[in-house]
Amino acid sequence: MPRFIVTHTTIYEYEYEAMESYSKVILSPLETFCQGINSTELEIRPSVPFYSHRDYFGNLNYEFSVPFRHKHLEITSRSDVITYPPSLEPLKSNMKIKEARQWFKENDLLFYDYLKPSYFVKTNGKVVHKFAERFLPDDKPIGEAILELNRSFTKEFKYKSGSTTINTPVEEVLEKKQGVCQDFAHSMISILRTAGIAARYVSGYIESYNPNSANNLTGSEQSHAWLDVYLPERSWMGMDPTNNMASSEQHIRVAVGRDFYDVSPVKGTFKGAGKQFLKVDVKVRRAETVNQKIQNLNQRE
Repeated sequence: MPRFIVTHTTIYEYEYEAMESYSKVILSPLETFCQGINSTELEIRPSVPFYSHRDYFGNLNYEFSVPFRHKHLEITSRSDVITYPPSLEPLKSNMKIKEARQWFKENDLLFYDYLKPSYFVKTNGKVVHKFAERFLPDDKPIGEAILELNRSFTKEFKYKSGSTTINTPVEEVLEKKQGVCQDFAHSMISILRTAGIAARYVSGYIESYNPNSANNLTGSEQSHAWLDVYLPERSWMGMDPTNNMASSEQHIRVAVGRDFYDVSPVKGTFKGAGKQFLKVDVKVRRAETVNQKIQNLNQRE
């Protein structure tokens, strides 16, 4: 059961003083069956009051405004999280895709938000339909099909920063076969929903440094995205197409929604002239690694 210290800092610098600004942030990890929260805190500079609430999807939102002139806004979230390995049992399901589709039709009100198109996830494109027909044929067992679809994003696609923007359509990502974790999550969700299978977007972090491994996982040192797919009569199952793996104790969940639009880490607006400049810094460290560094520093002194 690894314990992680997560620090996420967002800094806005304004070309000229902003007269005022408003922000909504979703940065605090969720409490789930596979994740416990020891502590979480939010720090805002300049210091202003904020309030919190749970949204429609159960995510913890903070909202605040800076009602005076400022040229710098810094938002830092710090969390202490314990994760547990999730069960892979749902992926052993032998239910056929056509049976799963029928099951969702009979339970569509429970999964409506995750079966229909959403802001960033469309389901009516020709390329999406081709992927759905290829990986999710009627007579294929759903567990096997999901694993093969998840694997295709590391076998056939290229992870390339800067090759897309948040507004790049799923169809274009699937045609060019390149993008980042956000694109791969949206694309896999689109394919699943096109086949009549419920899927939702997950935002969070993935371990950026493992003292027991020489390799970092793709998507580290930044916000990460993956998805949950629901296996009928079983449960939600997290899948990470960027790394060809199921969600694990190395994944830290922050929010779930229909797509990125519902879970954006920071949204806001400001009143003022000129441009704003954004800098984001994310660190995910095992607690024992952090403690070891402190001990080493103390020994040197």
